[in-house]
Amino acid sequence: MSKKADTAIKNGVLVTSRELKRADIYIKDGLVDSIESPDHDRSASKVIDASEKLILPGIIDAHLHPVYADRIDTLSKAAAVDGITTIIPYIGAVKAWGATGGLLDAIGDFIEEGERTSVIDFGIHGALMQHDVDDASATIPKSVARGIVSFKVFMAYKKRGMKLEDDDILKIMNLAAANNALLAAHAENGAVIDFLETAFIAEGKVSPEYHGRSHPGLCEAEAIFRLLMLGTVAACPVYIPHISAKESLDVVRQFKRWGGLEFYTETCPHYLTLTEADMSRWGSLAKMSPPLRGRDDVQALWQALHEGLIDVVGSDHAGHTTAANQPLQDRIFDAPNGIPGLDTVFKVVYEEGVNQGRITLSRLVEVMCEKPAKIFGLYPRKGTVAEGGDADIVLFDPAAATIIKAQHPLLNVDYSVYEGRSCLGAPVMVMQRGRILMEDGELKGTPGLGRFVSGTR
Repeated sequence: MSKKADTAIKNGVLVTSRELKRADIYIKDGLVDSIESPDHDRSASKVIDASEKLILPGIIDAHLHPVYADRIDTLSKAAAVDGITTIIPYIGAVKAWGATGGLLDAIGDFIEEGERTSVIDFGIHGALMQHDVDDASATIPKSVARGIVSFKVFMAYKKRGMKLEDDDILKIMNLAAANNALLAAHAENGAVIDFLETAFIAEGKVSPEYHGRSHPGLCEAEAIFRLLMLGTVAACPVYIPHISAKESLDVVRQFKRWGGLEFYTETCPHYLTLTEADMSRWGSLAKMSPPLRGRDDVQALWQALHEGLIDVVGSDHAGHTTAANQPLQDRIFDAPNGIPGLDTVFKVVYEEGVNQGRITLSRLVEVMCEKPAKIFGLYPRKGTVAEGGDADIVLFDPAAATIIKAQHPLLNVDYSVYEGRSCLGAPVMVMQRGRILMEDGELKGTPGLGRFVSGTR
């Protein structure tokens, strides 16, 4: 610990996954140099008064797709303003995502793009499609060597060349396990989805409500059961993104009781706050897969988050413009999947979770900072305010009131399913590696500040 710090954050309340305590944070050379009691007299070149503010780790959004209306340049700006200091997007060799070549090419291109245009730090999940299976024995070890320790496959979308059958999933799991990586999967029964979609289209049932009806909750629960079974056979750690259905939580509880497999779970703010009624209102603007479900599912997910059954909350941002979703109330199966949400994930979970008494503030820090950092090999560099870690810090004013607008001023996507929602509590300063990215709502960070962060498991 050096005697004089570059920056001191004083008079605030530090929030960890275990406690809230008054503490002063001293930063030097971009790292947290020390955490001291409020009566400590250590000097600093700059002092930031955090009176009546909470001091949180920078938020980590471990689930997003920067390949549609917004890429990492604009997404990182909106993220910085809203308290997110690290993102871990899914990147794959998919032409529709703007990629050329194979998975290693897509990864290399994204790292170059990110370090040139991103305001914040970023990791990568490698997304594997059907055409990647044959080369996986070479690409997975090489990707891990670059610091990518998580991969994703799809158990649905055969027509789009994305679905992997169980034997291919086992192959990928064996490779992931052998290279100390984990495997995520979009877990829905693809055969059931294709069967129901085909039947509904043949019957002319193409209004928004039929999207959800073609993705029943049991379809997700069955796929999660199968995924965890395959993971157990292959001894491969598993990550289950975007859990939406109450039936799926029963499967998770059962595998927790059985033990024997390292696995992690995630849900998203839209599954915690919206229902199928919102799908009817918004039409294709609220189309995502898995779909929005019922009020019972929402309540079950909050209970699971409260009790620790859910490990991570991620935005699953995949924003398309309103024009790309037309017609909004017809031909639902032709509409793109995905909604925006990176810019609202923190404030919505804080409002609906902490302010409404569903989860504690420490639990929010656990599922949006600490757990994603630990799962994806970034802890303790990221995910916590601790000595020796990156000074990725959010000063949060719990009394700041905001109303979510239709369009974020820094994004290309032009709507929000949370438009008009009131939220109490907002970041007033965001720092990454000791540098101020946002202050009083104004973006201070510039493109090129972000760095690719390697994961290690």
